Amino acid sequence: MNRTELRRGAWIHGIALIFLLLGLASIPSFGQNPILDFSFETEPLTIPLAGSASAWLRVTNSSVYEADAIEVALLSGHLELSPIEPVEVLDPFSDALLEIPLSIGIDVAEGESEAVFELLYTYCIGDYCFQILEEIALKIDVIQVAVEPIDSQITAPVSVPPVEEGNPWKLVFPIALGLGLVVALIGGRIVGRRWWVLVLLVAVLASGLGYGIALKQDQQAQSIGAVLCTSCVGIEESPSGDPELSDEARARIAAITDEIELLLFSATWCHACPYAKVMVQQVAEINPAVTYQLVDVDKDKNAAERYGIVQSGRTIVPAILRVDTGEVLFGIEDLEERLIVLLEGSS
Repeated sequence: MNRTELRRGAWIHGIALIFLLLGLASIPSFGQNPILDFSFETEPLTIPLAGSASAWLRVTNSSVYEADAIEVALLSGHLELSPIEPVEVLDPFSDALLEIPLSIGIDVAEGESEAVFELLYTYCIGDYCFQILEEIALKIDVIQVAVEPIDSQITAPVSVPPVEEGNPWKLVFPIALGLGLVVALIGGRIVGRRWWVLVLLVAVLASGLGYGIALKQDQQAQSIGAVLCTSCVGIEESPSGDPELSDEARARIAAITDEIELLLFSATWCHACPYAKVMVQQVAEINPAVTYQLVDVDKDKNAAERYGIVQSGRTIVPAILRVDTGEVLFGIEDLEERLIVLLEGSS
């Protein structure tokens, strides 16, 4: 192999490494994107005055990550929402149907109105955990009920979930594609005319591709590919157990003379937060000049928003903030070295 080829290979590897590093650096920002889709099955929802009814909320997870602790709360509207048990886990590429029981008072006017719901859930990618906050509106149609005799028996409304309609094309279409491919191959061998067989094969493959896109299989493949890509470089493997600071790290931490305050933003749903908490505690024990405070992002949203931990309803933890410089560390990948560099930076 000559020098030109070696130089070309070095350039290719260098460019590939740059793109890989850029991809890794962009994970916190791209990872904050919502992974769930929410939609009401029927709109508007008809509710009688002083009566009740149930709306059915479809929750669809089209990603390879499981969604945790899906909660629904009423944000605005002249309604009362009965308590709803949160969905603990929604598996990848699955959906759930939530019953939203609503009631309305007699003092509400007839006609159309709107109710806004707040949707909260979390998910984790390796050592990064995200909390997503979204809103969805439901149209309400309040109607007047007929007056019945006083001695008539009033029965509670019966809540019937929407019927799942099966799609026969999900089974018929793949079978038809397979039969078309077999006919094309057999016809080509019998007739010997290849051009029309090639056209038929292209048509069958194009139909199969279009069918896959219609079922969003391209999005599933893209999500799976992203997970495989990050897994191969170790992003999906979070450190287990408590961190153990090296002797060199301890010496560098002990040599810090500046008074430094850290804020550790965490949450109960964050898988990697305990690891970050233990490391910060060890740093403070080694050097009393370094102090820290724990901030629960669920209890102190204002602080999380003020320091950029929450942006447009997107939360990422664990996050370690150096108060005097405003620098923030996200995640726990290579946290020992990154934290020491943060502490050694000039005030």
